[in-house]
Amino acid sequence: MAAGAKRAVTQLPSLPPELWDRIFELATHVPYTLVPEIFEKSIFIGSIYNREYHPKLRAALVTKRYLVRVCRQWWHIAIRHLYRAIYIGRARSLTSLCNTLEKYAAGKGTIAGAEPLGQWTQRLDIAIRDNPVRLDMDSSVQYCANLITCLPNLAIFSIRMLFVVAPAPLPAILNALRYSASSFRVIDWTTVPMTPQPCEFVELVRSLPRLHTFHCAHLRWDSEKFPTSILSSLNTLALNRGPAGLEKSHLIESDSEQMHINLRKVVLDSLWSVDVWEEFMSSYGTFITSVQILAFRSTSATTQQLPGHGQPAVSTCPPDDYPRGRILMHETRTAYRRLFSNLAIFKEKVPTLRVIQFLDWHNVQCLLTQHSQVVLHALEHEFAGSDLRIVDHEGNLLSERLVMV
Repeated sequence: MAAGAKRAVTQLPSLPPELWDRIFELATHVPYTLVPEIFEKSIFIGSIYNREYHPKLRAALVTKRYLVRVCRQWWHIAIRHLYRAIYIGRARSLTSLCNTLEKYAAGKGTIAGAEPLGQWTQRLDIAIRDNPVRLDMDSSVQYCANLITCLPNLAIFSIRMLFVVAPAPLPAILNALRYSASSFRVIDWTTVPMTPQPCEFVELVRSLPRLHTFHCAHLRWDSEKFPTSILSSLNTLALNRGPAGLEKSHLIESDSEQMHINLRKVVLDSLWSVDVWEEFMSSYGTFITSVQILAFRSTSATTQQLPGHGQPAVSTCPPDDYPRGRILMHETRTAYRRLFSNLAIFKEKVPTLRVIQFLDWHNVQCLLTQHSQVVLHALEHEFAGSDLRIVDHEGNLLSERLVMV
């Protein structure tokens, strides 16, 4: 071919814009990441969910960026897909994106006459992993707040920012979230070591009338700051770090009876004391249909953690809904006894519960081979006469597995 020969121009098929839009949707769609599909995974919202779906969201984002660069026609069709789910992993991306959205909101975007790009956004994930020494945290938080105000239809917000050493700038984000109050359905909040005060989160949840799922990994709820009123819309609530104690005056049945309770799924911490579990279940157990229990296990020198998921040791969810993990762990006899004592509370306090399932294969093996007497004692005493089925990761009754050991 002659050096001066012109490269052949690729001719795109002549298709109606509606058909191109559908093609782009199929090419970039990530299941269970937008409303309403995400509700099916609500009990896993947090680190378990993020490890499964963040890589898929990033991969889809790469495809979307290529689509908008093909031609002007494709830009106008694909731009809504590009901004539908935003993922930010670096502070510099946060700054540039915020500036872009603010320009289009003011009608000064690069493409003349284009509508504000933020109107298309339904999901925002901020998982900044910059070196903390070089990161200006106050500026990043402020850019984050400014960005949220450019997204009037935001429904899902997930933030993971490490090395937040001062809580002062965080309320700016909480205030910004109220800008999209009518559309918010899911909030996943992880900022460490500092987290806003429980009272600030309670005020936020009260201002979000349609919020479905709330998860905060490092928030400790105090009884006086956990009013029943915020449960009128919440379907899924993660209490990963429970209160040090609950007082009957703060969780009384008359309070629950006077207000509609929408709570159906909870994520609890197995380190709660038995009396705290019992008090919580006495107030809300009749509403709950699904419980996930986080059993945070020891990390001694003999522990080997392999790639994957597996934080929760127990859940009432079917195994197909759980991103299975591989954690090789030897838990203590005392820890399992405490876990079964806590589980026994479900027998009376959660009448709708039918199945308790251990999802981690290594947990099951540890119970059957090293702590079989603990399981046998629990089945014969704590769960005697109960209709609850206690099963392994494959759905087999632990009582039947014990016979075969």
